[in-house]
Amino acid sequence: MTVYRQNDRSSAHANAMACLCGCCIALLALAFPIALCAQNVNSYTSGGYTLYYEEIGRGPALYILSGGPGEAPDTPYRQIADSLSRHFTCVLVHQRASGRSRLVPANATTITIANYTNDIEALRQHRGDNKIWLLGMSWGGLLAQNYAAQYSKRTAGLLLVCSAPPSYKLWNFLYDNQHARRSAVELDSMARLQKIFANTSERELDSLKRADPAHPKVVAYKAFIWIHVRAMYYDRTKIVRQHFDELFDTFNFQPIPLIDQEVLATRWDITDRLKKLKIPALIVYGRQDDQGESTFYLQQECLRGSEMHVIEQCGHEIVEEQPAEFFRILMAYVRKQKTP
Repeated sequence: MTVYRQNDRSSAHANAMACLCGCCIALLALAFPIALCAQNVNSYTSGGYTLYYEEIGRGPALYILSGGPGEAPDTPYRQIADSLSRHFTCVLVHQRASGRSRLVPANATTITIANYTNDIEALRQHRGDNKIWLLGMSWGGLLAQNYAAQYSKRTAGLLLVCSAPPSYKLWNFLYDNQHARRSAVELDSMARLQKIFANTSERELDSLKRADPAHPKVVAYKAFIWIHVRAMYYDRTKIVRQHFDELFDTFNFQPIPLIDQEVLATRWDITDRLKKLKIPALIVYGRQDDQGESTFYLQQECLRGSEMHVIEQCGHEIVEEQPAEFFRILMAYVRKQKTP
């Protein structure tokens, strides 16, 4: 993601990974009023770093994993936590290098799938939870699946929302689908914009956007991301510019290319391990999600105790585009799991 070149697949993958994250930069306003959960911020230690989490509700533990990596667990995660707080103790995880845990440096040593996974296990031990449910959106879904594969005895179940795939084999699909959804004008604009910040790293851009939001490189970068996220939607009118602006300021883009590189370089694949699990799982996605339906059918194939639901006329930003249908599916599944 350091340099976006339309003909450079490795850079393009990092570009695409920006949406693979629970919604990269585009988790914006919902279609109805939000009842935000009260904050109860706590800290724990993992890998020598102090990390943070919040909790609300009572009952079995449900760890909520935001997208990115690099996205704080704000809207819509707080609304999900509020909705599920009567059924679970909802734990909003501030993943390393994001949210309140943003001070963890982002480099190839600190930002790995294993480290993120071990952070969850460290939190489980810190809280004293015997087993945990995990709800993950996009990148958060990938992380939830990886935790379940590695700590199967500690996993009660999975709630996967527009989740990233469990294998590198489908990694290209996101970029290809996004590319196909952009007009010639959009592609030309992105190419022109990326020339302005092409030689600037994510770390430099992250520092620059906080120190000088009006810097030409930051302005170009923001415009590029604005065009970029439009391909994630079925209905582009659902993108709210005010919330995009706020999230652009807080989102940490630095971890994205590091995870992207790891997945492709190591040929990361946990499908065989997932097939050994015997846990309940909910898979929810939008029919027009740019991840591609093969991603979600692979999840269903691997998680044999899963229930899958597709929402029509809906892209990757599932809670924004079809909130009523999403919460209907989510709450019905949760109530069914709680029924003796």
